[in-house]
This record gives sequence, C-alpha cells and structure tokens, in this order.
Amino acid sequence: MNLSELQAMTDYYIKNEQPEDIYFTSNVLLFKLLSMGKTYPGGKKMQVNLEYDAAYTGAYGPKSELPIAKKEILNAAFFEYAAYFAMLTMDMDDDLQNNGDLAIVNILKAKLKNAEKSIRKTMAQQIYGQRSALLTAGADPHAYPFNGLGDLFNLADDSTTGGATSVEYGEIAQDDMALWKPNIVSAEKTMSFKFMQELRREASIDNGNEGKPDLYITTQALQDAFERTLQVQARYSDQKLLDVGFDNILFKGAPVVDDDILEDTSRFSAGFRVYGLNTRYLDVLTHVKRNFTNPEWKSPIRQPDTATANIRWAGNLVCKHRKAHVVATDVIEAV
Repeated sequence: MNLSELQAMTDYYIKNEQPEDIYFTSNVLLFKLLSMGKTYPGGKKMQVNLEYDAAYTGAYGPKSELPIAKKEILNAAFFEYAAYFAMLTMDMDDDLQNNGDLAIVNILKAKLKNAEKSIRKTMAQQIYGQRSALLTAGADPHAYPFNGLGDLFNLADDSTTGGATSVEYGEIAQDDMALWKPNIVSAEKTMSFKFMQELRREASIDNGNEGKPDLYITTQALQDAFERTLQVQARYSDQKLLDVGFDNILFKGAPVVDDDILEDTSRFSAGFRVYGLNTRYLDVLTHVKRNFTNPEWKSPIRQPDTATANIRWAGNLVCKHRKAHVVATDVIEAV
C-alpha cells in the first residue's frame, strides 16, 4: 500500500470535498461552541477567571467612614483537558480486493466518513455526562472525557436532583462560593410557553437578553409540545441552524432544538430534560495542537500491508457563570 498516495488522497478529500464543519453538524451544542473557534495554547489546566461579587459601594457624606477591608470579588475555575480520537485502518484486503484508484478512493472516503461519525457520536454523548462517572464506566481507565453538563449541574444521567454542595466543579465547591450553585428545576413540569418563561427567569443573570439563555435543548416530543403552544404566525426558526440541519423553533429569540441523545431512557430514565444554556458564558476550548488533526498514515513495523491513521481533538467544556444555565429534569407533555 503506497502511503504517500493514500496521504495525498486523504488530504485532498478533507481540503476539497468536505464542508467547513465536518464534525459537528449533528450536535447543536458542540456545533455552536466549536464554531466560535476558541482555543488555548496549553498548560496543565485551563483557567477561567470569575467575577462573583461587587465592591463595597453606597451613598456617603462628609463624616462617613468608608470601608477599607479587602473584599474578595474574584476567583478562578480550573479545568483539565479532555481528549478524543477516531481511528482509521486500511489493510491488505482493502488494497487487493478494491482494485484500482477509484475503488481505493471510495473505500477511503467511507472510512473517513465513519471516523467523523464515530468521533462526533462519542463527543456528543459524553458532553451531557459527568467526568467522574465516565471515568468509572469507561473501558480505558486512562482516558480523559469531558467535564460535561452533568458536571456543570452536578447531576447524574439517571437523576432528577443534584448532589452534595461539597462536590467541586472547576475546582470550586458550592460550599466555598455560594454563587457557584447549579440551577436545577427538579419538580415535575408540563411543557408550555409559561413553563419556558419560568425556566428563562431561573437562569436570568441580568435584565437584557444577553443575561438569559440563548439555546434550549430537549427531546423531539417536548420540542413539538412547545411548538403546539404557539400561534402559527408566531412560529419562527433560527435560519443559521436550519441551514446546517438543526430543526428549531424560537422562544424569545433563542432556538429550542431537539437532541435524540436526551431520549435515551437507558441514560435519562428519571425524566425528560430541558436544558437552558447561555453560550455567552459557556465555551469549548480547543488545544491548538489537537484541533481535529489531519490523519497521517503510517504502517506498523511488523505489518507492512496495514496503514493506520487517527483524528485527535483535545480541550474541554468550560463555564464562566454557573447560574447563567438551567436544567429542568422532569418535564412532560401536556395531557
């Protein structure tokens, strides 16, 4: 198998035949956050600076004594990186049974497509999870999965309520910083316009639209249930998301999008969820050296008729304001 030709075909396919976003047009959260293109240069951990309180302030007069004691208003959250891969292998069967350049090109495209779908599926599933749970359940004890939404809300997949306030997120516990509390609506709710208004208020951090969630993610059934509460003439969608395949309906300017993963009752058996996320305070930071690396084909020393390559990504989901996000864990359709 000619590695240089295989590499040339791979490079051509990725550069000329793929759309701009080749990995995440099937997961709305990853699509939105990765589209921002935010990177970090390296280091053991990612530091996210937080401003969590106001300075002493107030009215004063000529005889007032102003407070001079130091007040802590700044903190920082720290996140270790996560890392994902997808593997490709071409062996002697591929080389001999798929005769001719066109046949090799076709099987190469199929394998690249499969690698893209594989890394997309794994990352999309794990961004909803908890790092500690994924490490416990994972086949590779050395793997580095996401600090996902399960960590942000301190919420296991099969639970409707969060855990102990001593649990750290970004190396900060709620016991140490009260404003670092996750927003969880655990009471049973019925999907409606009124419920969505309540959910929006729950995550409000200021009066403007920028202080409210700008993305809601839920199941197809709950998205449909919300749409039924709207007048036909009031049903609008985010065109950018529609253009890349995300069906959505707008609520106060923010898209409500479905994700099939949230319908997995083996994971979310306790109730169907609605996430309200403010992506202005949520980032996926990508390591500059692991930004979906181009596959580089190599042959193992003892297997000259086998060629392997991989796609690798490293970074993590990081939060800059925990109260800016909310999840309702037990939402039903109207009877």
